[in-house]
Amino acid sequence: MRRLLTTAALVASLPMASAAQDRASLWDLLSLDRFLQTYAQFSIAMLRTQMDLTYEDLSVDVRRSRITMTGVKAWPFFDWDFNLECEIDIDRVTFLTTPIDTVERIEAKAQINGMTMTPSCLPDEAQEGLAIAGLTEISVPRLTLDIDYGWPKSDAMIRAYGDIDDVATIDLMADFSYFWFDGRSGIDRPEPVWFLRRATLAVENNGIWEAVSGELPPFISDPDGFAAIEGGLREVLMDMVREGDPDAAALIPEQEAFIDSLREAWPQFLESPEQLVLETGIDGDTYIDVFAIEDDPAELFVTLQPKISLAPARVSEALAADLLRRAMGTDAEGLSEEDRFRVGEALITGIGAPRNVSAGAEMLMPLAEAGNADAALLIAHSLATTDRNTAYTWALRAGKAGAAGATALLDTLERSLDFATVLRLQDQLSGADSHPGSALRTISGIREQASMRLSGNGLARSYGIAAMWAMLAKAAGDPEAADILQEIDDMVRLEGGEAATAWAEVEAEYSSLAMEVWIGQNLPARYAE
Repeated sequence: MRRLLTTAALVASLPMASAAQDRASLWDLLSLDRFLQTYAQFSIAMLRTQMDLTYEDLSVDVRRSRITMTGVKAWPFFDWDFNLECEIDIDRVTFLTTPIDTVERIEAKAQINGMTMTPSCLPDEAQEGLAIAGLTEISVPRLTLDIDYGWPKSDAMIRAYGDIDDVATIDLMADFSYFWFDGRSGIDRPEPVWFLRRATLAVENNGIWEAVSGELPPFISDPDGFAAIEGGLREVLMDMVREGDPDAAALIPEQEAFIDSLREAWPQFLESPEQLVLETGIDGDTYIDVFAIEDDPAELFVTLQPKISLAPARVSEALAADLLRRAMGTDAEGLSEEDRFRVGEALITGIGAPRNVSAGAEMLMPLAEAGNADAALLIAHSLATTDRNTAYTWALRAGKAGAAGATALLDTLERSLDFATVLRLQDQLSGADSHPGSALRTISGIREQASMRLSGNGLARSYGIAAMWAMLAKAAGDPEAADILQEIDDMVRLEGGEAATAWAEVEAEYSSLAMEVWIGQNLPARYAE
């Protein structure tokens, strides 16, 4: 036993010795970065069973949740590449995962920078297309696949982006309000349960149109030749309809709307061939019935209501320059509450206007002070990483006004604030509040006050006021109120000695107030009746 303790003491002293002498130590073997790098190297070894692969450097940064490979060369084994001529060169590959301080979401992103590949890496049909475009290799400055999934609401954002030199820039996005699977019919065959908010596929011309337009039938490049394009398109769409209904004689309305959108956009594209956008025309969440679409492909148009345009709807919905000019100038006071909120939200989120968090918060401040819950919550979120104290105060205001998500933000911010600060900020907002005497009529009324003050939803969160109401209800024999008081006591105990000291003063104040009410209102007699 003595030998074991001696060895443990010696090992514990290694880091200081190595730090002083700048040498590797035994503790380096326990580094999380080293462990993950070893795991990544093992994964690469498995990948090498499917392709030849080399790289110049591999680095792992756990703090930034990032793995980076540079100088990557790969020689995949594709069935069509009989002569094994496919070669892929990549300057840098970056894998990003969920930040270490985030537990509510799963983020996974793969970024490729500076990739080139030989034509042999593509199937024969794609190689023919490259030859028509006059390209001898594929050069991709940037390629990104990004998946962001939220545990609380099961929402998901999936995005793929690719920039191909002399060809096109492709941006695909799907935004799901709910994304999961139903395993009741068998976990081996889970059924998708997807609710889509919107989806967009944008293709920006980087030279591919100029390269191939001369090889296409003349009517395709003729602004007046859409009738020929429409005829072929109608045949394809009619085949989809008849696959679900063999007796169908006409396209469904959603397909007609799709053709109408293309008829309007195509001449404009020919006049200025810059970008085409395919996106959903749905309004709000839409359930994607995968099996219904498999049985009847035309159902895809009913579900997604796709349309063609020259720019995404989000761009079309961007704030007008004149409105921004007024908002950022001396005429901001003359804006309506609706316009002020639109501008403030756009500036904070960066959607509809270039992001300017401080200007957005300033724009929303009067609305939030007047009780606008959404404005207060936006301000709180905007300050959550830079000024947690102020963010907490605005989150208290947002919760008081009933903003959805305010209590979750309060909980998140409290994890990074000391308990004494939390109590102080709560008191600054609620310390002078008057308390409704009507709540004393019933024990359930008292319990409701305690619960709302504890959660911060409908009333500003205040642990002191919550304890006061809970003391009254517990004294009257209510077990639910006793649980609320116990929850506060447990919270203080787990926060440690400094929290207990800060809480003792607050508890004493509200205990005295509870006693005054208990005696002054003669609550024992009231509840005994």
